[in-house]
Amino acid sequence: MIPVTVVGGYLGAGKTTLINGLLAGGHGRRLAVLVNDFGAINIDAKLIVAHDGDTIALSNGCVCCTIADALGDALDKVLALDEPPDQIVIEASGVANPAKIAMYGQGWPGLSLDGVIVVADGETVQKRAVDKFVGTTVRQQLVSADLLILNKVDLLSDAQCGATNIWLRQQAPGSRIVSSRFGDLPAAVLLGQHTDGGPPLFDTDHHDDQHDNHHEDYRAVPFRTSRPMDRDRLQAQIATWPDSVLRAKGSIYLRDDCRHAYILQLVGRRHTLERGPEWGRDQKESQLILIGASGQIDPAWLRGSLLAACV
Repeated sequence: MIPVTVVGGYLGAGKTTLINGLLAGGHGRRLAVLVNDFGAINIDAKLIVAHDGDTIALSNGCVCCTIADALGDALDKVLALDEPPDQIVIEASGVANPAKIAMYGQGWPGLSLDGVIVVADGETVQKRAVDKFVGTTVRQQLVSADLLILNKVDLLSDAQCGATNIWLRQQAPGSRIVSSRFGDLPAAVLLGQHTDGGPPLFDTDHHDDQHDNHHEDYRAVPFRTSRPMDRDRLQAQIATWPDSVLRAKGSIYLRDDCRHAYILQLVGRRHTLERGPEWGRDQKESQLILIGASGQIDPAWLRGSLLAACV
């Protein structure tokens, strides 16, 4: 199953800038990005190796496709590629409801929904939310978010940023909120990850000790144990995790099905725990990575919460 991430937000919020960052990023993931208009995507010409009608192939293995008139046709085209992508990212139009587009990720054969990301313009989102012409659309977008990005915080004072955060939490209760400038966020926060040995999205060894400018606001917390976990206890522990935990991903060794690994994915408020492949000999071990805001997550507490799910 190929994970699908939907990126929504009203016109001018910064969706395209965020997606440009993903296309040019050194995250090692082969992305298929579906957009409404090539003209809005400012792809570095040095990355382009082929441009054929509705498709642009990039030297880093990513591909950019137009949605044209039918999203389903675009998805089928991507799934038919000789080398399917690691992940599909769909940029919703500025006036679309991302929740409706997310239904493709939930129901299209071969796909699974990773999450809905909504970008909000910190300067204008509150005004637009009460506008008589576009307010309903803006509020629908916000409430559909699993992960809500408060963008353009560089244009806000600390007081404005704090007030906007409080307002967003009222509009989208349950969504997890992260701030950004120019949509500049680590791929590990934005993208899901297969657990089949694919390239890591976050270098935990590096970021536990020193941070580069791009990742300095985030921390990855690794966890592993050979003790089996109780499914109900694990679900209960996940419910206690603070909003500062933005992502969790990995394989789980469950007591009630010792034959199979279970794949945990969490993005914002959404999480899934689904049966994966059978364990190999001597492989039974839970391995997780939790990603959150640096200084707002307690690694010892999080590891303790996971140990509390063990039997």
